[in-house]
Amino acid sequence: MRLSFTFFDCAESALLVDFGPNYSKALSLAILDVSSRLAAAALPGVNESVPALSSLTVFYDPLLLPKERLLSEIGALCEAERASPQAGRTWEIPVVYGGEGGPDLKDAAEHAGLTEAGAIELHASQLYHVYMLGFLPGFAYLGDLPEALRLPRRSTPRARVPAGSVAIAADMTAVYPLESPGGWHLIGTTPIVLWDTSRRNEPLLKPGDAVRFLPASAREAEDLRKRAADGWEPEPVEAS
Repeated sequence: MRLSFTFFDCAESALLVDFGPNYSKALSLAILDVSSRLAAAALPGVNESVPALSSLTVFYDPLLLPKERLLSEIGALCEAERASPQAGRTWEIPVVYGGEGGPDLKDAAEHAGLTEAGAIELHASQLYHVYMLGFLPGFAYLGDLPEALRLPRRSTPRARVPAGSVAIAADMTAVYPLESPGGWHLIGTTPIVLWDTSRRNEPLLKPGDAVRFLPASAREAEDLRKRAADGWEPEPVEAS
């Protein structure tokens, strides 16, 4: 995939590589490939690169790496022939749909012209791609949501969305990793903990991973919560 890009200065020590206004899974994988190759190059002064939907932000020390050289190196990586995408990890996340934890499921189903059972089946039928992390620590933007389930964000955000809430908005779905305000439509809840610094020093989901949602009963979810309290950690069903 050939990449068109534009450079923008974010600050004295940050550079934005903008790949245009549109995004797709293919572009996301290409951005991740550039980020991975940049890390492998181990350029002195490059501290971190952060992928987003259609951009890559590179944080660097201009005293160790002149901006002109960084531009040249990134430009070469963007123009290089892409290898076959590196597969990320695949996660299965159980969800208790509807009920108290999914108060917007009925409206989402009606919007799609489906029963609640049909909306659940449709949401769980997709293998979602992790495009980026943002908004909250560990908040993964998962696409692409089936067309019928796409809704604009709520006109009035909720002041409190519990951690573990599974939500949809526009062409994305997500799991709230922490309690926070939020304007997405809540369709269920999961016992899986996505962000827990007391047990791991990184988010569960990372850009390039894949997620499949599995309908679960309240009893199954409670069993997983009890196991998690005893130290159980989820494992990917497929690993790169």
